[in-house]
Amino acid sequence: MAKLLVTVSGGTVSSSVRDGLVMLENESPAASYLKKKAAEIEFIAPANYSSENARPEDYRDVLKAVSEAASKSRPDGILILHGTDTMAYFAQLAVRALSHMGIPFVITGSKIPPDSEGTDAFKNIDYAVEQVTGGSSGVVFTTHDGIQTIIPAGKVTSPDIYGDYGIWPDSADTDFASDKYKEAAEAFFAAEKLHRIQVIPAAPTPGILDEGFDTVLITCHHSGTADVKLVPKVRKWHAKGIRCFMAPVPRNSNIYESRAMLEAAGCIALPGMPPEGAWAQALIT
Repeated sequence: MAKLLVTVSGGTVSSSVRDGLVMLENESPAASYLKKKAAEIEFIAPANYSSENARPEDYRDVLKAVSEAASKSRPDGILILHGTDTMAYFAQLAVRALSHMGIPFVITGSKIPPDSEGTDAFKNIDYAVEQVTGGSSGVVFTTHDGIQTIIPAGKVTSPDIYGDYGIWPDSADTDFASDKYKEAAEAFFAAEKLHRIQVIPAAPTPGILDEGFDTVLITCHHSGTADVKLVPKVRKWHAKGIRCFMAPVPRNSNIYESRAMLEAAGCIALPGMPPEGAWAQALIT
């Protein structure tokens, strides 16, 4: 019999509908359903939050609790129920924080609350349990065509208008189980304060903060965002020791002038990562 470590961290899959409102529950129908499954299950509940309102600290608390519990009980697999809005960000952080343990993990949620007609919660849970007990890791969801699928956590991108997750087409084959990521995860769990990341979009004249952060992520989509005000700021940040990253950028391609300007100013390109992966990389390293 498979032994599973399960955490229910919030989101639609952990909710019920009351008087027309979707509300988080400490004991959701999804959790009750899991307890009836044949697998031996250990439950932990380190946090309960709405995915759309999640903070990096929430992610850290869940992953730290999972890591500590799994180190003690050594389950056959880890199942994390999570809200769908920011699940790709959580998954990209999870693959960097948990892979070194060598335990399969699957993250899943639902588009429709478990107590509502047409819910995908139970199908997702069944498929997630099947995948994780079979040794697979990743993000499980039901497509808008009604098909259950799994995407590797290190390649997953945010959901589209249908709530379906994507696969980053230029993903690098990163060894997330390496000592490098083990050490990064240990430091991440022990940190008193997490990195404060300013995300600058690839938009005409992006809004730029002058304080309140120690890391910058420029989400540039191959060419960089070399706004006339940005390059000197990157140069200034670099001189102050403020880290500056740029992603996504292709692994094999000509380099656009704007990207070259940013790199010359001290910005570090992160090839092979979607924006969600680059955000997780900046947070955990």
